[in-house]
Amino acid sequence: MLSKITLSFLLLATTAAIVACTNLGMTQGVDVGPNFPSKTLYATNSNQNAISIYSTGTAESKLGGGPAYEIGGASTTLNGPQYLAFDRRGQLWVTNYNPSTKNAVLIEFAPQATGNVDPLNSAILPGRPRGIAFTPRGPSPLPSSSVPPAPQIMVIADVDPSDVYPSRILLFNSGATSPYQSIGGAKPGLNLPGGVAVDRSGHVYVANIQGATVEQFALPTPTASPKPTPTPKPTPTPSPSPSPSGSPSPTPKPTPSATPSPTPSPVNIAPRFTINAKNGMITPTGVGLDSSGNIYIVDQGRRGANCKASDAPAILVFPPYNKRIPYTKPIRKIQGCSTMLYQPTDIKLDSAGVTYVADSTSAGKGIILIFPAGAGAGKNHNVAPTNYTSPGAVTGIGINP
Repeated sequence: MLSKITLSFLLLATTAAIVACTNLGMTQGVDVGPNFPSKTLYATNSNQNAISIYSTGTAESKLGGGPAYEIGGASTTLNGPQYLAFDRRGQLWVTNYNPSTKNAVLIEFAPQATGNVDPLNSAILPGRPRGIAFTPRGPSPLPSSSVPPAPQIMVIADVDPSDVYPSRILLFNSGATSPYQSIGGAKPGLNLPGGVAVDRSGHVYVANIQGATVEQFALPTPTASPKPTPTPKPTPTPSPSPSPSGSPSPTPKPTPSATPSPTPSPVNIAPRFTINAKNGMITPTGVGLDSSGNIYIVDQGRRGANCKASDAPAILVFPPYNKRIPYTKPIRKIQGCSTMLYQPTDIKLDSAGVTYVADSTSAGKGIILIFPAGAGAGKNHNVAPTNYTSPGAVTGIGINP
């Protein structure tokens, strides 16, 4: 049974009364913003029902300020956005959970969308969805080839207190909004999964919050051939407002109330390997991977721990798994008062190795911490970041492809 503390973390960035979002780039219908370059950073603004978009996602950009654009407003149907991810087409997928209404929704947006946009797709999900990730983009076929690229699989961490085994991983075929399979049961050892990531080989990494582990799973074979759900083509109307105005938007539309599709019986498999308390785990909440396959874990540490303590919040870096060399301790660590780590919930890395962390301040304000590539090497664990600010609480972050 989940404790009150656990549930409060599960809903860290949401409140019983969901506040309306600001109207950055606000227009009705479908709005396609400027051609955001790759590495543009997106963040869920969970208690204001919005997705914040920062002008660029690189450490060289203007720092310390808020987002340049947002996706938000009644038309978006965002309702307690949690985590986000991009598929190979550049379309944005967002998990939502509203603790007041218990509505759990998956929402899909067009690439480059901004403002008060209509989603391309939305679907009711079971339980309380959290982390979301996609398997790597398959190779693009030659123009003359009739062979399509390998389909992507969408992975979502989910908690359903009504289930015998409430913690599970939901698996979706490319473009689908109903899971074709799930990972759950006694063998996986899942206990409140949070952030997820997928490596180049299609292995799934899960931050297991209450289990104090990060686990890696091989994806079960799909039970049926992927049949993508067609999505409408938006009509661009590129006229977003590039500067925040801070005005509240209309009350969000009610989220869909249809009954979610039943989840197939879970595959009861054990993880391929586990990083656990023996390796320094305390309260891992998010996991990310760099281009070399190194594993980055954000750990909230002991609740209320002093930033100078050995159990303070930290970023732990482990090398790619090698069964001949079992894990003992991280190869790098970022920890200390200068890091500004407080209650981190998600972590992502760009292709240059720059690390982004979704966090909050002691005053409860959202913040995104940015650490340079290679930070935490040697004995210099107490690394000072640059940062972006957020108009609301931040739970999940993502970098567009």
